[in-house]
Amino acid sequence: MSRWKFKGNLIGYFAMGLLVLATSLWVFWGVVGMYREGWWDAWYYRVIYLLPGAVCLGLTLLALLRPRIAGWLITTIGAAFTAWWWWYISVTVGLTLERLLVTFPISGMLVVAGISFIVDGFRRVRLPSEASPPSEKWFYRNMRYLLAIGLPLLLAVVLSIAIPLTGLHGTISTGEEVEGYSESDQFRNLAVQFVRTVAEDYFDQQQTQPPEELGIIGNWDVDITIYHQGEVKGNGYYQGKHETLALVLEEATRNALEERRQDLNEEELGEVRFLVNFSHSPSFFGQVDTLFSLFPFYSYLHGRSLSEYDQSFSFIEYNGEGKELIEDLVIIRSLDKELILQKVEQGKEFLLGTENKDEHGFYKKYDVLNDDFGDRVHTVYSASIIYTLLRLYDFDGDERIIEGIPDWGDFLLSMQSENTKTYGAFYYSYYYESELKEPRFVVGTTALSIFTLLDLYERTGDSRYLQSAELGGDWLITMQKPDGIMKPYMRYEGGKWLYGVKESLLYNGQVLSALSRLYGVTGEEKYYDAAEKIAEHFTERVENEGCYLGDEYRWKNPISSAWVIMSLLDFYKVNQDDYYKDMIFKCGSELLERQEADLSTPVYCGSWHRAYSTSGNGWLAEVTMEMYKFCQEHDMEECDRYKEATVRVILWIIQNTYSEENTFFLSEPDKAIGGIFWNYEHSYVRTDSLCHGLNAYIGIVNDLEDGLLLSIPEEPFEIILDRLRN
Repeated sequence: MSRWKFKGNLIGYFAMGLLVLATSLWVFWGVVGMYREGWWDAWYYRVIYLLPGAVCLGLTLLALLRPRIAGWLITTIGAAFTAWWWWYISVTVGLTLERLLVTFPISGMLVVAGISFIVDGFRRVRLPSEASPPSEKWFYRNMRYLLAIGLPLLLAVVLSIAIPLTGLHGTISTGEEVEGYSESDQFRNLAVQFVRTVAEDYFDQQQTQPPEELGIIGNWDVDITIYHQGEVKGNGYYQGKHETLALVLEEATRNALEERRQDLNEEELGEVRFLVNFSHSPSFFGQVDTLFSLFPFYSYLHGRSLSEYDQSFSFIEYNGEGKELIEDLVIIRSLDKELILQKVEQGKEFLLGTENKDEHGFYKKYDVLNDDFGDRVHTVYSASIIYTLLRLYDFDGDERIIEGIPDWGDFLLSMQSENTKTYGAFYYSYYYESELKEPRFVVGTTALSIFTLLDLYERTGDSRYLQSAELGGDWLITMQKPDGIMKPYMRYEGGKWLYGVKESLLYNGQVLSALSRLYGVTGEEKYYDAAEKIAEHFTERVENEGCYLGDEYRWKNPISSAWVIMSLLDFYKVNQDDYYKDMIFKCGSELLERQEADLSTPVYCGSWHRAYSTSGNGWLAEVTMEMYKFCQEHDMEECDRYKEATVRVILWIIQNTYSEENTFFLSEPDKAIGGIFWNYEHSYVRTDSLCHGLNAYIGIVNDLEDGLLLSIPEEPFEIILDRLRN
């Protein structure tokens, strides 16, 4: 090729080089992701990781055949993708120079390549066409195809061979497999036992003999934290370059003990719990993968990629074992009936402990960090707790619950307003020290109180409960607008009554269920007519917008959508129109599809996208349990889908429940046992979360098989170890 001809084609070569580079990066991401993240699922799921690289290969082939057309297409795709990606990053995690530079090679580079192809295409139009000389061999005539397509494919082949072969650069052998413990479990147990041995030898002023299994050499980055009675009493760090793991663990432990607070002595060592954390700096690939997880469909299907967890590997000591931690959350990877029944008992005890013994009302939440229930009891949470305790009595016959009914019922009745303006409504809360009732009346508070009052009436025959429920229903009717939508609340403020104006699907659903149940007991048409207005409003919204709904309080979310399903189910019980039944099953099926089922993200697996708390996911567990029962009653197909969804979310809820294993940071751990914390970022216990969870547990547990119900696999240990060694 002449020097002039080479210079003339320089723009084209530059464009193709950029495109091949971008394609190679996507191929690299796809192949490594297929092995490192797709490890847990079938081959057809793993192939999805190869799609971006395959698309880039297709664009490369088009660029070789039709450069101008390919240039416009690549520029359009690249510009749209880059603009969208940078916008999405800016509104989620913030667009920084680092994130901009990380994304550019696999997005912005396409724009530069596309524009270069366009320029080169226009240049070629003005030149006379040239055919390859007949004397040139096939290899030279097709070199551009071989390089542009062959290089990314060769990279894929090399990675496919190299990754499986080099995935394990060292091994820790603990002998034969221990029944009930994975290889990762054995590693955690061995490490934490060694840390404790080092601590004991430290106080005895002895050297520690390291086990052979921890003699593996690597670049280790370890941090040891000492917890005692909920407080951090010491923290030690050690970074070892090309040193044995045992040495690094020993040095980090001794550093933590050297830095310990003086009030920690040898006698208290038995009460200490050690938290061990391995960390490493994120790689370029990890950053790209994390940013790729910003895709809505990727977040929806997978929650978070493994690369976000790759930066640390942590575990907390408990009874001689190392319990897996992710983001300070003790991970539970298996579920059986025995564990569910244990949580039923612990949860019941926690609920009974939330009663104010003087007022006999119940608290809304428990601040575990400050050992504080607050200065008031809440009507709606009291009603919900009583309702759940009655379900628990049916389940296990605990006589303490029956003995508590008179006092609990009297508290509930005492919170009903007798004032003309709010007659029949229920005060939101009661400040027991000042003996003041909060002048706020929420339709959801009255609706859920009706649930409990009707249950108490059916059990005791005491007409006071029925009369109170009817008064509550009458007040709810006064809060209904002509279109059927409920005003959410009224409150007294600044010398006047104020009304809420926003639509709440949650409150409307609660009222629809309450009025439907009230009609079922009393047969009074006024309750049916009011319920029907809400039902018609719900069905109209579903017909127009689909089953995934939001309101003026929240964007579209599964919790509000589930209230539509559940309240229509209650209405169907007194209406029996198949139109409602069909809609219930249609929306119930769609609800299942939105559950997080990615086994590689145990922090989220079983929960629902856009349900961020245990209260919301607990409610969804209760709904899927009720849908399973409803499905069976009507002899529908595939009812087990609802049971399986309930089991998945139950595992997630139990993982977010206080236990002996995960209360290492609390000064009063026993008081928290059985309580369900709000989410892994907020440690307080919400009693409604626990009520929803317990309702789901006892509603489904007798329909479950004995033995293992669900197991979430952990990433292969050789991959974990490879990362930990840096």
